[in-house]
Amino acid sequence: MTSETAERTRSRCMPCGFEAPADSDRWTVADHPSLGTLTACPECGSTNVVSL
Repeated sequence: MTSETAERTRSRCMPCGFEAPADSDRWTVADHPSLGTLTACPECGSTNVVSL
């Protein structure tokens, strides 16, 4: 994996700015009845997370 690819696999929480690798154990999950399992921010709990 190149460093450019590694940078693109990061995710960021839009409300609080928390950032970590997308596949990191630092992210938590939230279960939604109709959407299924969502990535959740460990800092604020938001599921508004984008990949960079």
